[in-house]
Amino acid sequence: MSKMIAMDWRISRNLVDAILPTPPYYLVAEDLFAQAKDRELFVKHIYSAARDVPKRGPVIMSPGVSSNANLFRVDDKGNNLQLNEPNSFANLLAAEGFDVYLFHPGYAERVYTRYVSRHCKNSTYYKKKYRVSNKYSYNDLANIELPAVINFVCEHSKKDELSWIGYSLGGMTAYSLMAKKPDNPIKNLITIGSPMAFNKIFFRFIRYINFTTTLLGFEEDALLGNLAQNMVPLTRTIRTLPDWFIRFNLLSPYLFNPMNISNSTIRTLLGQITEPMPRALQRFFIQYIHTGGYSAKEKITNYLNQLRQLRHTDKNFLFFYGTEDLIASPESVFLAREVISPDDPENLIASSSAGHIDLIVGNNAHEQVWKPAVEWLKIKNQES
Repeated sequence: MSKMIAMDWRISRNLVDAILPTPPYYLVAEDLFAQAKDRELFVKHIYSAARDVPKRGPVIMSPGVSSNANLFRVDDKGNNLQLNEPNSFANLLAAEGFDVYLFHPGYAERVYTRYVSRHCKNSTYYKKKYRVSNKYSYNDLANIELPAVINFVCEHSKKDELSWIGYSLGGMTAYSLMAKKPDNPIKNLITIGSPMAFNKIFFRFIRYINFTTTLLGFEEDALLGNLAQNMVPLTRTIRTLPDWFIRFNLLSPYLFNPMNISNSTIRTLLGQITEPMPRALQRFFIQYIHTGGYSAKEKITNYLNQLRQLRHTDKNFLFFYGTEDLIASPESVFLAREVISPDDPENLIASSSAGHIDLIVGNNAHEQVWKPAVEWLKIKNQES
């Protein structure tokens, strides 16, 4: 078995994903690239090569706004990009037999710059400086990239149906796709903190988030040579900030519950997960908030009616929300559930004491989000 696995290693041994799979889960990661019109999309595929693990089908994991898909590789201690244990959301799914596809949207400039352009010889971006266009907007993400990734995963997995796990914006784009194309391949949809509309308070400080992520990118651009995927340094400023400031600054209560997240997790988010938001995408969300989602009542009415039609399909839905979430408020997640799938009494799960970010990577995320999501998918997979 080890001889067969070794044949798949074509990348430098200094990269975290190049280590040999270890028992008992034998988790493997490979770099895949989907074509979406004029661009290439990076998809990290994680799966178990263990012979005794059942094959449960493909799952796409899509991150939230201003983050990349490495969000799903943060473990319960704040470490990132490990493969030896099922201590992250992605690893937990893979260890249970799911084919996990981590979708890095085209706005994930730091992932493409620090990893794809440096290490992925089969990418069109190899040894090229990757920059996101300021014109990149919601249309690029929802109407170009999302359908392309779904089609790619269906072809790669040789499956007609798949599951989608979307955090925040990652779930909202799935809502959009399903409203337009109810016959799409998504059989099981899990959304985590994905509302019908964001709270206005979020975009009062989005400029500060973008300023921070821009600073974090400067150090990477200045470094020469290849860096291990798990060794990208934080800026001197972030490294020297005291722990109390990391968790208890003026912005933190809006982003997460400071008592439900570790200092190491926050530093990992700042150093490896957070992505600047393109200007056009910023403008889209500002307008989205001011207009309640759409500029015309006819459009929002049509959108809601399209979503209501999903009640008459054989698709399955599971909604997670944080009780302390100020960005994707519980009420807005309730609304999404009431519109899409109100008749299932068990498809709405609360994560107690969780804000928006710690809903997915907080101290209680493993028990209150990851494990329930995996068990739900296993049941739905058996039913189909």
